[in-house]
Amino acid sequence: MSAAPALSLQEIILSGHVVSGHGRGQVLGFPTANISVAADAPTPPDGVYACLVTIEDEHQIYHATMSIGDNPTFDDVKERRFEAYIHDFDRDLYDFAIHVSFVALLREMVVFPSVDALKEQTMRDVERSRQILADYTQR
Repeated sequence: MSAAPALSLQEIILSGHVVSGHGRGQVLGFPTANISVAADAPTPPDGVYACLVTIEDEHQIYHATMSIGDNPTFDDVKERRFEAYIHDFDRDLYDFAIHVSFVALLREMVVFPSVDALKEQTMRDVERSRQILADYTQR
C-alpha cells in the first residue's frame, strides 16, 4: 500500500474551534485564536505562516499570521498548538469555528533566547505576513 501524496501548502484548509490558551499572545502584544484541531486533520509542518482566515457564518476573509508547534521558547508547552494572530482584529472568538488557508511559510519554529527576542521576531513575522498577504490578495 503506497502513502497518499502530500498536499501542497495551499491545498490545506485547517478547521477547528477557538479554545483558551495560556494568554501569552495577549501579553506579547499579539493575541491569538488558539484552534482545536482534530488529531487526524492534515496540517503543515511546524512553523510560522501567512494565512487567510474565515470565521463561521461570515463572508469576510481576514489576514493572519499563524504559529504551529509546541512553543519551544516556553518549557511548559508539550503539545502541538495552532495559534492564529488575526491582523487588526479585536473580537472574542471563543467557541467559534474558524477556517485557515495557508499562503506561505515565513520561517521554521525555533527557540528564542528570551521573550523579548521572540516578541521582536514576531513583529517581523507579522510585517512580512502583511506584505505577502497584501500582494497575494491583489492578484
